[in-house]
Amino acid sequence: MSARDRGRPKTSSLAALDDAAHELFLEQGYEGTSVDDIARRAGISRATFFNYFSSKSDVLWVDVDHALAGLEHYLQHSGHLGDALRAITAEHPRDRIPLVVTQSEAMGLGADLAASAGIRLERLRRILAGSRVDASDVWIVLGTLVGALQHWATHQAPRVELGDALEEGLGRIREALDSRSVATLF
Repeated sequence: MSARDRGRPKTSSLAALDDAAHELFLEQGYEGTSVDDIARRAGISRATFFNYFSSKSDVLWVDVDHALAGLEHYLQHSGHLGDALRAITAEHPRDRIPLVVTQSEAMGLGADLAASAGIRLERLRRILAGSRVDASDVWIVLGTLVGALQHWATHQAPRVELGDALEEGLGRIREALDSRSVATLF
């Protein structure tokens, strides 16, 4: 067995870190939880934590970062933003709502939340700008996607499907978009 084959599988460690961090953020608050606390709870070293994340706030965004990577992947292969968005939303379980959205107050998230959210918004903006969406429509589409995600994440029972929230949001802006942008989404 090589050194590379030893230890916990990468996805298992990522899940353990995600779970440990969210438990601790809810128990002790975000500010009261250190990287050492998260690593200890997950049963790994501090150094291993930084193999997965560059900062403590990155743990808040595991699902979002995964979705953004998937979106980039789909766009590289299909080139059609609407199809890529539909594929990503179809893969996302209805009950897997990012706790960063639903429990931010309970976790005591503050400035780190805004800064780390901004990084993800800028990444999504760059992805949209790199797609065939007209440059003048990028911010409209970005706002619509964020609004659809917020609606989905905060909607009470019965939970709407992420894809349905997305389609509803995109449908609302269809008339406002440039025809090139419409072709990338519908």
